Amino acid sequence: MCGICGFIDGRVERSTLEAMSAAIARRGPDDAGIHFADGVGLGHRRLAIIDLSPHGHQPMRRGSLLITFNGEIYNYAEVRAELSALGDTFASASDTEVIMKAFDRWGRDCVKRFIGIFAFAIYDERTRELHLCRDRVGVKPLFYCTSGKRIAFGSTLQALKPYLGATCSDSIDADALSQFISLGYVGQERSILGDVHKVPPGHWLTFRDGQVELHRYWDVTFDADARWNARQLDDVVDELERLVEDAFAYRMVADVPVGVFLSGGVDSSLVAAVLARQHGELRTFTIGFEEPGLNEAPQAERIARHLGTTHHSRILTSQAALDILDHYGDIFDEPHGDASGIATAFVSQLASEHGVKVVLSADGGDELFGGYTRYVELIRRWGQTRALGRAGRAAARTGLKLRATLSSVHQSERWRRQAALLESASFLKFMQRRFGGSSASYITHLFPSYREPFLPPELRGDLVSQMGEWDFKNYLPDDILVKVDRTTMYHSLEGREPMLDHRLVEFAARLPARFKIDGSTTKVALKAVLGRYLPRELYELPKRGFAPPILNWVRGDLRRRIADVLSEPADEFDRKAMRGLVDSYRAGRKVNFALIWYLFSYHQWRVRWSAR
Repeated sequence: MCGICGFIDGRVERSTLEAMSAAIARRGPDDAGIHFADGVGLGHRRLAIIDLSPHGHQPMRRGSLLITFNGEIYNYAEVRAELSALGDTFASASDTEVIMKAFDRWGRDCVKRFIGIFAFAIYDERTRELHLCRDRVGVKPLFYCTSGKRIAFGSTLQALKPYLGATCSDSIDADALSQFISLGYVGQERSILGDVHKVPPGHWLTFRDGQVELHRYWDVTFDADARWNARQLDDVVDELERLVEDAFAYRMVADVPVGVFLSGGVDSSLVAAVLARQHGELRTFTIGFEEPGLNEAPQAERIARHLGTTHHSRILTSQAALDILDHYGDIFDEPHGDASGIATAFVSQLASEHGVKVVLSADGGDELFGGYTRYVELIRRWGQTRALGRAGRAAARTGLKLRATLSSVHQSERWRRQAALLESASFLKFMQRRFGGSSASYITHLFPSYREPFLPPELRGDLVSQMGEWDFKNYLPDDILVKVDRTTMYHSLEGREPMLDHRLVEFAARLPARFKIDGSTTKVALKAVLGRYLPRELYELPKRGFAPPILNWVRGDLRRRIADVLSEPADEFDRKAMRGLVDSYRAGRKVNFALIWYLFSYHQWRVRWSAR
């Protein structure tokens, strides 16, 4: 796991490349390398995981090809054996060289052979082509900007900042900021900066002579296979267990110590249980909170004792959260509104202090197997809304709008949101409005350039499939995986996602809804697999997630800090409207706390970005 950066630009000096590399030093403290010649720059910061010898140094050259690579190819040994049988020879034991030889032999199709997480850049001196590739699900980040015949790329926005200005602008993108204020993350192919984009998950970008070609090499559609409806649960669980065991075993490939984030929930318990059976000795890490209703640490400790892992636990206090927030703008180089990032940063620090360099988390289980409790609520609420009929919904909307005109500012926004829910013609629009924070009219009051985020055409399949696919292609890569990558890499850890093996994803996408959600029961098939490893009383408890008590903190210990930050709003916001919001917040009146947190997160990032 590493950090990468580079460009094709004959006007740029070596010092710019060195500054780009320095900006991502925490992603790779073990080694650094630069290639700079003929207007081409490639930079690399190495976190050595496989082949710790100097033979793994990057950028790596083989013939006319140069590569800088971030990630791991877990099945590199099998791909290497296939290449060796075809006559290829190797000078190292690294997966990096396997990528180069595979590309040299099979071109872009090589990526279809890889099981792993990756973002890499290959430059071919013979064709003068730059290839940028990102893994199927989007675990590893890859940003880029282009102007004419010039292009620059990097693992983070920070890596690009030394390059921005002369060629690409660093101005804020209004659509991206709109999306962030609504959802708490910046998604799809855009970034918070108008001229900087992301290589989408499952895509290969080729740049030659000023032309960008974007090629999708992998996709998945959540559409239940009707032929599976006749299958029995035990049959499905048998197949799922085989996939899980194989996928998880691959994620232990490393020449350094490996640990597991154990929250006590179903997904992380399954990862820990399977790997403890496969590998015996295992290190697990968890954090708890002072608030008993949110503290999963005792549950995680019981599971760890049952599995016999070497377990480490620590309590995240509000003061510790404040300390992390002091560095939040450095941890997240793009605005990030998910408060569970505080917890993930804290547990990453704990793992780093105990000497591991690789940590496994269990993200993806909720999206793939119907695990969010909001899925159950959405299905119920959508059914109630449709049951009203067109006339009933029209009458209800009229009543809600009347209430809005007669209510206080805060209450009027609440009634407008309820009316907007009833106006939703599609389930995706209903879902977005139900969980999307404040109403559009109120956000526009604060941010005049606001535009409601775009939604794609309606997805296929049942409601469980629609929710899972939307979250898998949006919330997961643009919020959850960003959180895990940035917080682990800030502490020089490689974060791996065993639930996101593409073979497991493809299986889950075809799974009928009854194997995911049954009434109020979520993750039906996944829990059945876990039941083969753990007693049910250890994991069948209410879902709490891995989130800190942020609502209590925003109302209490963080109130002064947040109010002080928002009292000097960024230029993108209406200063009078922001002052009114801050005055209400200081006075303890009712405000939308999710919006308050998103605005605070944005301003934390904005101040730090401007200061760099």
